[in-house]
Amino acid sequence: MRAQEFLTWEHHLTLMRSLFPLLLVLVLVTGCAALPPLPFILPSVSGQVPVLPVTSVSLAERNYRIVKTNVVGTSRGFALLGLITVKPPDYTEAFAQLYQAGGVSAGKALALINIVQQSSAPYFILFSLPEITLRADVVEFVETLPPHKP
Repeated sequence: MRAQEFLTWEHHLTLMRSLFPLLLVLVLVTGCAALPPLPFILPSVSGQVPVLPVTSVSLAERNYRIVKTNVVGTSRGFALLGLITVKPPDYTEAFAQLYQAGGVSAGKALALINIVQQSSAPYFILFSLPEITLRADVVEFVETLPPHKP
């Protein structure tokens, strides 16, 4: 090959046309896993807003006892290509599982404390599985106990 042919646009276009199918196959094989998630959120079907608990529980006195620790509630969703949300994870479902696992119901003096939210979205070739996990401790309020004597 001569140097003049190498520097022409026709040679570069031919090279790009031969590499394009390879790039296309690479994208189809790896899917969206190699791409970071986009910084914006596409509108979901439910359009729900995250639940922000604003209840304050004072645990400074000896008026409670820990009933359960590390209670978990989870909700999973599904997103096509990691971008198109088919079923978003649901905070209501995660909290319902959290309350059920902790045994919290009406009429009981139980409360959730130390609530921690974890979000993950593992990407696979053609889809992702977004997930919300809520963890908490359950306490029961009792009559104020006398101060502990050493």
